[in-house]
Amino acid sequence: MSKLRMEKKPSHSQDRHKTQKLARILAIVVSALFAAVAIAGFNRTGDYLQLGVFLVVSIVAYFVIVFIFKGVDRLLDSVDDREH
Repeated sequence: MSKLRMEKKPSHSQDRHKTQKLARILAIVVSALFAAVAIAGFNRTGDYLQLGVFLVVSIVAYFVIVFIFKGVDRLLDSVDDREH
């Protein structure tokens, strides 16, 4: 009896293109830059509104970058599917 090897097609949840790590690193760096600007600006001006705005922008930037890279992954998946 010969057993057939069945190759599983990777699901979309797997990181086929190795971009997930890059996305997280880039998101953390950009988010940290906005947070540093928030803290530096607050130390200079003492303005809580400025601190809050930049901290919110820091959080939003993280999620925007992760979202963009998810779109890039989907685009790369669709290109791969067309080749096969």
